[in-house]
Amino acid sequence: MTRIERLAGDGNLQLALLEGRRFPGLLIQGDSLKNLLDDLMEEAPDSVAAERLSEWVGAYEAMMRDAGLRLPYPGGSQP
Repeated sequence: MTRIERLAGDGNLQLALLEGRRFPGLLIQGDSLKNLLDDLMEEAPDSVAAERLSEWVGAYEAMMRDAGLRLPYPGGSQP
């Protein structure tokens, strides 16, 4: 099992270092990620950023489904 070390945090955002990685990553709560995508889709639905964020939300939803977990927001794919 890969270990994750929490380095710092501020509300829905956490700085974490995945074992074996040189640089830490930013952990974002799933519902916050989905809210960001919804906001971006209203402002710039055809942007590269919206496309990338949509891919991330899709990956999040797939991982949640594969883990047998419910999404923290309505819609999307459910287990």
